[in-house]
Amino acid sequence: MGVIQRQTIRGSVYSYLGVVVGFFTTALIMPRLMSDEQVGLINVLVAVSALYSQFSTLGFTNVTARLFSYFRDKDKNHNGFAFLSVAVGMTGFAIALISFFVLKPYIVESNLEKSPLLVQYIWYLVPLIFFRMFFLILDTYNKMLFDATTGTFLSDLLYRVGNLFLLIAFFLHWINFTQYVFGYVVILSFPAVYLAGLLIYRKQFNLQPRFDFIKAPLRKEMISLAVYGIIGGLSSVALTSVDKILLNEYYNLSMTGVYSISFFFGSIILIPNRALGKISSTIIADAWKENDLKKIDDIYYKSSINQLFAGLLLFILLVTNLHNIFTILPPEYGGGEWVIILISLANLIVASTGVSVQIISTSHKYKIQTYSLGVLVILTIIFYMIFIPIYGMNGAALGSLLSLSLASFMRVLYLNWNMKLFPYRLTHLKCLAIGMVAFAVGKIIPVLPYHFLIDLIVRCSAISVVFISLSNAFRISDALNLMTDKFLKYLRIIR
Repeated sequence: MGVIQRQTIRGSVYSYLGVVVGFFTTALIMPRLMSDEQVGLINVLVAVSALYSQFSTLGFTNVTARLFSYFRDKDKNHNGFAFLSVAVGMTGFAIALISFFVLKPYIVESNLEKSPLLVQYIWYLVPLIFFRMFFLILDTYNKMLFDATTGTFLSDLLYRVGNLFLLIAFFLHWINFTQYVFGYVVILSFPAVYLAGLLIYRKQFNLQPRFDFIKAPLRKEMISLAVYGIIGGLSSVALTSVDKILLNEYYNLSMTGVYSISFFFGSIILIPNRALGKISSTIIADAWKENDLKKIDDIYYKSSINQLFAGLLLFILLVTNLHNIFTILPPEYGGGEWVIILISLANLIVASTGVSVQIISTSHKYKIQTYSLGVLVILTIIFYMIFIPIYGMNGAALGSLLSLSLASFMRVLYLNWNMKLFPYRLTHLKCLAIGMVAFAVGKIIPVLPYHFLIDLIVRCSAISVVFISLSNAFRISDALNLMTDKFLKYLRIIR
């Protein structure tokens, strides 16, 4: 087994374990132990620091990913690349810090009455921005040194396990909320410290500069990539952060907390899509290198139908079990049903486009992806500013649905127009029809008058059996049929 394959498997294991731990901490434990305002505070701190830290990199992660190979030379300390990374990061942090101090009086004044917790803990943003920025820079640098799993382990798994232990300590009254927030900041900051120590231990973090190595053509290319990196990086983070920031701006931390928990349930739809994106990029890039459009089209179609199959099943399970979800959550989280439905639907549409993002980003038209992200963010903010004041958190979910659907539609059209690639076939309509049948089965089953877990198991089992059986019978997915045949052979039902 090669290094890339081993690291891909390990990274996927870390990501999925992190998802499981994150589900228990975010969706089940935090709403039970904390008020909706406290949950809102944590999510706003994460959202604001994510935006600031992404900006603070000044797009240098994009430079690292595309140009580090030109600097690579272990005997010459990679021609001063570590120094360059740190210097750019410190410059970006200085700019971010200045803007923070400029905006702080307004933030304090606008939140003093509606969100006093944010005012109380606002200073935690400074270390969060600093350490999260350095993690982004060091993680990209470390990946280029052929270590793609350490960063995933730190950010996807270790951080969530750390939060779980903090929540257990909070539940047992070993710490109060102030101490919990301090601990949360520490575990979010720790990955950057660990990565710096690891790079120093491996003798890959020499801060000696090599200004003479960067000639005019290379400098020009670095600046261009950094600009696109700022736009693309900020856009990606803004899509997952701006809704929470604006909800607090228009309303308060309490509504932000309720929205964040409901949003988390809706985001479950994209779990298979994220894993696919990490694995497929290298394969698609190799296909572009050989200009093998037939292979790319095949990957595009298969990724689309497989993601529609998985995403549609998860969507149906979520929507038909809303009553069970809100049985688990405290009463103050009621009213988030439409957030789950709209965010789930938005993510289902995104999932159905398969690897469209990876096809564009690995092609010679990669800059289109940056432009489209910028347009998507502008559209998203416009929709949020229209709908959030009217519909509150449901307006934020509606804004996400409209902007993501429009962006997905435009991406599919662009690939069809420019590259003659199209993911949808008659099979997709069959899958949707089967989904409607499975949904009807889920709605026909009455709410069982027992413990909610019994209702959850019976409903999910019935939906899954109907959906998977019909999908297998109509040969919706080759991958599904292959797994089903292996399972039946294992049970010796077929030979």
